[in-house]
Amino acid sequence: MANDCSHNDDPLKLVREGTSQDERAPAALSPDAAPVDARTVAHDIVFAHAYAGLLSRYSAANALVGDWRDYFGGDMAVPLAVAAIEDVDAYKIQVREWFDFLNDMDNDGDASGLRDRLGYLYAAIGTLAEALDQLQQKLSDETPLKGTLDNLLRTQLAPAFARLVAYYKGGMALGVINVVAPPLRVLQYDAKAFADVLSGGLSGAWSGNAAWPGYVSGIAADDSVYGAGGPPDPFTRINHCATHNLFRSVFDLFLKVLMRTVSEAQAGLADALANASDHAPHYALYLAFLQLLTHARDSANGLTRRHLDFYYSTILGLQPRPAQPGHVHLLAELGKQATQFDFAPGTPFKAGKDAGGKPAFFASVDDMVANKASVAPLKTVYRHGSEPLSSGEDDQGRLFASPVANSDDGLGAALTSPDLSWQPFFNKDYVDGELAAIDMPPAQVGFAIASHHLLLAEGTRYVFARLQLRDALPAGFDLTDDVQCQLSTAKGWLQRDPSYFAPSGSNTLDLVIALTGADEAIVPYTAATQGYNFDTELPLLLVTLKQDPQRHYAYAAMQGLVLASIELFTWVDGIKTVAATNDFGPLDLSKPFQPFGASPVANSGLVVGSKEAFQKHLEWLSITLTWQTPPVVYASSATATGVTVDLLTSGSWSNAATSWSSLGIGSTTAYVTLDDSVNAAVSDAPDVTPDEPYTTPARQGYLRVRLNGNVGQDQYQSDLIEYLRKTITTSPGARPPQGPVAAALTLSYVSSTSLALQSGTATSFQTRVGRFFHLAPFGTAERHPYLCNGAPIPLLPPFSFVRGGAVLSSEAELYIGLAGLVPPQNLALLFQVADGTANPLANKPVPHIDWSYLVDDLWVPFPQNAVVDATGGLLDSGIVTFAVPRDASSDNHLLPAGQYWIRAAVHEASDAVCRLKLVAAQALEAVFADQGNAPDFSAAPLPPGTVTQLAAPDASVKGITQPYPSFGGRGAESGADFYRRISERLRHKDRAIDLWDYERLVLEAFPSIYKVKCLNHTQYEPADNLGGGLCSGGIYRELAPGHVTLIALPNLRGQVQRDPLKPYTSLGLLGEIQTYLAQRCSGFVQLHVKNPQFEEVRVSFTLKLRDGYDEAYYTTQLQQAITRFLSPWAFDGTGTPSFGGKIYKSALIHFVETQACVDYVTDFRLFQDLPCQAPGSVDLDEATGSRAVSILVSAPASKHQITVIKPAPDPALAESCGCDA
Repeated sequence: MANDCSHNDDPLKLVREGTSQDERAPAALSPDAAPVDARTVAHDIVFAHAYAGLLSRYSAANALVGDWRDYFGGDMAVPLAVAAIEDVDAYKIQVREWFDFLNDMDNDGDASGLRDRLGYLYAAIGTLAEALDQLQQKLSDETPLKGTLDNLLRTQLAPAFARLVAYYKGGMALGVINVVAPPLRVLQYDAKAFADVLSGGLSGAWSGNAAWPGYVSGIAADDSVYGAGGPPDPFTRINHCATHNLFRSVFDLFLKVLMRTVSEAQAGLADALANASDHAPHYALYLAFLQLLTHARDSANGLTRRHLDFYYSTILGLQPRPAQPGHVHLLAELGKQATQFDFAPGTPFKAGKDAGGKPAFFASVDDMVANKASVAPLKTVYRHGSEPLSSGEDDQGRLFASPVANSDDGLGAALTSPDLSWQPFFNKDYVDGELAAIDMPPAQVGFAIASHHLLLAEGTRYVFARLQLRDALPAGFDLTDDVQCQLSTAKGWLQRDPSYFAPSGSNTLDLVIALTGADEAIVPYTAATQGYNFDTELPLLLVTLKQDPQRHYAYAAMQGLVLASIELFTWVDGIKTVAATNDFGPLDLSKPFQPFGASPVANSGLVVGSKEAFQKHLEWLSITLTWQTPPVVYASSATATGVTVDLLTSGSWSNAATSWSSLGIGSTTAYVTLDDSVNAAVSDAPDVTPDEPYTTPARQGYLRVRLNGNVGQDQYQSDLIEYLRKTITTSPGARPPQGPVAAALTLSYVSSTSLALQSGTATSFQTRVGRFFHLAPFGTAERHPYLCNGAPIPLLPPFSFVRGGAVLSSEAELYIGLAGLVPPQNLALLFQVADGTANPLANKPVPHIDWSYLVDDLWVPFPQNAVVDATGGLLDSGIVTFAVPRDASSDNHLLPAGQYWIRAAVHEASDAVCRLKLVAAQALEAVFADQGNAPDFSAAPLPPGTVTQLAAPDASVKGITQPYPSFGGRGAESGADFYRRISERLRHKDRAIDLWDYERLVLEAFPSIYKVKCLNHTQYEPADNLGGGLCSGGIYRELAPGHVTLIALPNLRGQVQRDPLKPYTSLGLLGEIQTYLAQRCSGFVQLHVKNPQFEEVRVSFTLKLRDGYDEAYYTTQLQQAITRFLSPWAFDGTGTPSFGGKIYKSALIHFVETQACVDYVTDFRLFQDLPCQAPGSVDLDEATGSRAVSILVSAPASKHQITVIKPAPDPALAESCGCDA
């Protein structure tokens, strides 16, 4: 026996089935069960005939000539009445008792009693044969029963009786039968010994019209039913006979004929009394008297009912329950000119007419001020838990989002469920109880950084973002393969996987993205090009989480990361598109150019401007000139050995400190490199206008490279002239000095900026140089402490809500869009659910659903008194009323703008709500207002569309809609229900004390419950089934003082079950039962109202099909037949689930073998699967419920494994050549 804190068993527990609705009405409870006079006209006819036999009849001469039976026995009504009043059940019970005696091993030593009982059985059949024979002869030829009996005697009973005679002779020869007459009376005949019946004889119908003595003597003895072999003891012989099918079949046949005879006799007697015209005058008068007597008899028999009514109604003052008025949910639509309309309590609505043609009305229950608000879109976000998918995909923690929640695929496809319902928090497909797929689009979530530093036109580019986090990162934290990066371009998004996204310190996370010169230019974001709704015109870096079903989703690892700041670096090498100007004007850099002119002199300058670079805070900048023709200097007098760099600051040129510069004499390139002092020419502000050549009005954003000297062209000319004049003897050289010709100019730089995300001041927000956004499934939102009321900024959009000061993560969220709302206003939403569709195995927490509204892209919880939920947490259809505050906003980006949004969020158990059929605004509840209407009007549901207008029309109200039938109406309590309720009430006194009380209280208060089983001192808390054999928690203790467990089974008639094989009671109903009983049981009782534990039974076997049967088709048919055999209630409504039942392998084998398509069966195995455990692997001879709360059910048909034996192929026919080998 297991014995721990979560499980123990009681070996002495009370084994019982519980109580069903059918067991609440025993026959003795009816006032008709004990009538003063239970006789009928048939009894009176038989009594008169019997009594007439006791009356002497005298002739006119006063001589005794007989009795009065000639006057009261000659009518055909008499034999019909004799048969009509026969108690077949008494005959059957008596015969069964004798068979039971013969089958009881305890009677092995009572040889005399065994022989007597066997003799009784023969005598019972013999007497019945004689009684039927006499009845057939007494009936007139016009009576239909006579012909029926004659046919039955000749064709069925006579052969069976002859066989019984043979068995009798065989038994007498073996000495196992005593010649006795039993204490039995059938069809008004006292039983005779079988030998007396044989000696007395029967009519020719039994002997084929042969002489009876010769017929009987011609029947040979047959002792085969007593067993073969030597002379065993009497019990063995007699028991073998009593259990032999051939012997018992005779009794079954005679019993069926007796039952048919009684039935047809009753019909024949009723016809004779009503239609026969051949009654003797005196007897017709007597029959008329008997039928008039029924009125007096009925009046006398009403005494018990009148006495019961007097006691219940007068003495105890109890009355039947009156009719309960029906309720309806209505939707109001206002006229164009009206903005509001007050439906005061009691406002009447027309509801058609009752059966008598009288107008009927419903009246509003509560005050409701209708307005113009309406429900627009419905959206859902769902975070999958640990429940595995049958496909093997890794979806734990994965986010899914449905833009159109009330659709079949989350994208707007038409609903295909029979009732057009949909799950508000997710859309899952289950096959044979296993999760097959999540029919929702994967959610796209991430974060974005907007900054002018991301304006990267060309060249080799690196984007480096260092995320400073509030908390330390765990070891091994690497997200490089889990995210995808996108940068805004003129054609859309440029997608790149990060080169690196991992920690560089305990609380820093580095993101590196590499772009080549072949990649497109990064340009400012525009919604028309890139999509989404980011509120920025800056270039954008978007980082999204990858949705790879074969890889673990990274949201769970990242959702707790909180940002302190973001440092953004860009490294660019090879910008060619710049604005360049020398002393002679703008330069065309697309072809070779002379940066310092054709004849550079000291202070000849090259001005370079790049709005991409000079609008950023620079850490380093370099200009590279690639010479087509390097500078040639006249060495003797040239001074151009270097350059000076000037920066344009506030419209003036100032010298800049260079890290390194060179004119590149004797080289192919020239370099100018500056450190962060270059920021003197930088505005560090966004500027997306094209580059412009330097002009005098320019204030900043330009760099000038100025020659420190010249190349000696003037001196060369002077020396050349002097040399030609031979004034000097040294030749200046054949190659004259010249200024450089550049083939290309490129610019490289490193920029940096920082986004501080810890200060929530207005100044920090207004002076921010970049923006940080969250990408949510249905929109975006800028995040900054100032916008978030000083709250920390998480890296990813959180799916969470606040309850009682604690932040809880959301398992699922439903977003309800509202159009036409003008806060502050009250909003009444109708949630019409599909009853009973919540997961009955889920443990619904209390509270379960948290409501909030959207204010400037932030979710704000409704005040506690601002929400009135009449749906029980979406378990019942009802109205949820919201008092929407004034601060609710419609200009949001997190969800589509132009609408107000309400969110329903659940932390867990997202399947513990019912599927929805409708969510609509302007709802009110109305109740039937009885104006003396027909009593049955409230009992029947009012069809949809019946209530359509106010009783007093008002121009402000355009229309009233009744979308669904009325509910809650019930007719006045019937007499039988009243007697049953009061009899139970007098015992339990509306208090739950013992098992009987609990069960009857529930069955009376909840008619939709068919069966209840109460377990005292038992604690049952089912484990949370996570699927795939995984469970969490669970308690089952049969020795738990103070605990009471109730297991409820629903009424299956007319109900649509989530899983017909496992008829669960809905969570809402279980909650109602819990609340109801809690008010009636001891305050010290810990009550648990739960569903049963269903345990699946499955089989595996091999079979051979008969020839001509299709293998695929009949294998499927056989699987379904086994499922119907094990769980019949799921198909034809017959039978009910049974607690702690047993299923025998032998019974299943017999069932399979008797199927028409089956030739033979081998390797039959029986398995039992328990919840939260691996599938059973032990072959069982019988399956039994493992707990007192267990019910055995069939596994889904597809789980019954059937292997078909293939027929052996015919051997190939070989020809013989007839020659020697």
